[in-house]
Amino acid sequence: MPVNAKSHYDHVTDAWKEFMGDNFHFGYFETEDMELPRATDVMIDKMLELCDISKDSRVLDVGCGIGGPAFYIHEKFGCAIDGISTSERGVQLAAMTSEEKGFDDVKFKVADGRSTGFPDGTLDIVWVMETSHLITKKKDFMKECFRVLKEDGTLLLCDLIQAKPIAIHRGLYQLISRFREYYHLLKTWGPSQLLTLGIYCDHLKEAGFHEITVIDITENVIPTLMWWRKNAQQFIESETEAFSKDDVQIFIKGCEILEGFFKEGIFGYGMLRATK
Repeated sequence: MPVNAKSHYDHVTDAWKEFMGDNFHFGYFETEDMELPRATDVMIDKMLELCDISKDSRVLDVGCGIGGPAFYIHEKFGCAIDGISTSERGVQLAAMTSEEKGFDDVKFKVADGRSTGFPDGTLDIVWVMETSHLITKKKDFMKECFRVLKEDGTLLLCDLIQAKPIAIHRGLYQLISRFREYYHLLKTWGPSQLLTLGIYCDHLKEAGFHEITVIDITENVIPTLMWWRKNAQQFIESETEAFSKDDVQIFIKGCEILEGFFKEGIFGYGMLRATK
């Protein structure tokens, strides 16, 4: 089993293209009958509503997946976007698509969000879409985001969260009593460290950010898991070079467990905006 985010995403990327589509992130469902591709676009639009963006903006997409959000934003505004990920496979596929589309201003490279390699104060927007839960040493990550942003630049982040603070002894009991479920989540989604929205705010303030906005959108994203599960079930008897039957079963079970954790109020989903 892959033991870090890089190896995990290198392993799952080709399968997730089939199960999730071009966007490896949750959708924002405004209505019950909204379909997944539209909902994932709406999620991007909800993030974009929180910032000022134009064709002159320079955006860093941390944890770019296979480039779906970057392409969507570039097509909408014409701005320059640099996508980074620790997954070589994801970057490879994103770069191939960008070349096919002829997007000279949308570039991708392998890099860590805690050490991006970009100069101080050069970016208008740092875009973090369902990546922060995979990053250890989140304080260092927030400081890196602050460093590369221009004055008055914007950090936009959305991700799974711990729904509410849990005392250490209660958290330990929950981990032990539900170990199999947590272990299956690890196999499905990779090594994660979820924070509450409050702790995210504390880290952002410590890094130097101000004007912090937080929005809990848990109820709007839960239908995503039904769609992912439904998409994967089409491959229940499939065996391909990209994934095995076991991979399909693991993914479906992972969706079921994660949906249960959402509905029990253990996990949630938040969106944050902060200004340098």
